[in-house]
Amino acid sequence: MKTIIIVSGHGHYATGFQSTIELLAGCNPDVYYLDLTIADTDATLRDKMNSVIARNTEANILFICDILGGTPFKVAAQIANKAANMEVIAGCNIGAVLEGFLQKENLPLVELAEFIVGVSRRTTIRLEKCVVEKVKKTMEPGAGI
Repeated sequence: MKTIIIVSGHGHYATGFQSTIELLAGCNPDVYYLDLTIADTDATLRDKMNSVIARNTEANILFICDILGGTPFKVAAQIANKAANMEVIAGCNIGAVLEGFLQKENLPLVELAEFIVGVSRRTTIRLEKCVVEKVKKTMEPGAGI
């Protein structure tokens, strides 16, 4: 079964996320970006999410939300709690989600959600300044992503 992803968050979180993801990995037709703008309510966000779900009735759905407990998370959780083919995660970084996009057809839905959360935990760090000095000594000028 195909997996689609719905990214949702406050303000222009989702479309900002889209801009970064598409710059790094190109456009993916199985990913939807739904902003919760100042003009939206819980009901209008639910309508946006249900519209995507209605167009993908045969798919697994992974909701990726900006903040645990925020409106996008709560609305997604209310929807997902009624369906076995839906999962919700929150607070993950772009790098972890990007890795998840690359694995979405290889992992079952629950494992995909756990994978993204795990990568986010492993790749969220506090920079140790002594490491920077080591990197400066070994890094070639112009190297980077």
